[in-house]
Amino acid sequence: MSRLFNLENPIWRFIGNLADLFALSFFWYLLCIPVLTAGNATTAMYYVTLKLSSKQEGYTLRSFWKSFRLNFRQAVILGSAALIAGGILFIDIYFCLVSGKTFSYVLFPAAVIICIFYLIFTSLLFPLLARCENTIKGLLKQCLSICLKEFLPLFSTVIMTLGIFAAGIFLFWPLLLLAPGLSAYINSHIYNRIFEKYHLNLL
Repeated sequence: MSRLFNLENPIWRFIGNLADLFALSFFWYLLCIPVLTAGNATTAMYYVTLKLSSKQEGYTLRSFWKSFRLNFRQAVILGSAALIAGGILFIDIYFCLVSGKTFSYVLFPAAVIICIFYLIFTSLLFPLLARCENTIKGLLKQCLSICLKEFLPLFSTVIMTLGIFAAGIFLFWPLLLLAPGLSAYINSHIYNRIFEKYHLNLL
């Protein structure tokens, strides 16, 4: 019976992790409402999940707000740039689909390839910002270099994230309550292995 109430019990650790992921997801959704702080919310969420996935204990919400404040300026700039680039890509793909012109069928595959690389690049950018300290230019160069070298593992993180959100939307809506934190936590295991390979130490 004493094992049941032991906080180190795997069941309690699992429940504790679920509570952390729910809290992270809640604040991620909340801070994405202003749109401009979506990059900050993503960076702060990954700051916590990168620690959780590497078994570094800490105060979840305290760590979240620490990262939110610490990386505020860079995350706003990078997040805004990512939103603008994503909007342009969406318009390009939409134009290719509805224009019906011959050249649009030629441009569409190129737009899709660019979109895939955009998703991989942005999915790594904010965990990278959470992981290490660098200038914006340095982060972009670092992110591009890692994307080119680790394309397949990073592509799997994009598929994982899209799959979890799709499952929440089309199969089991309560999963959406955990989707941001859960996908970040799962992906953080992959990101940590990549970051360790390039000797990028967690802040």
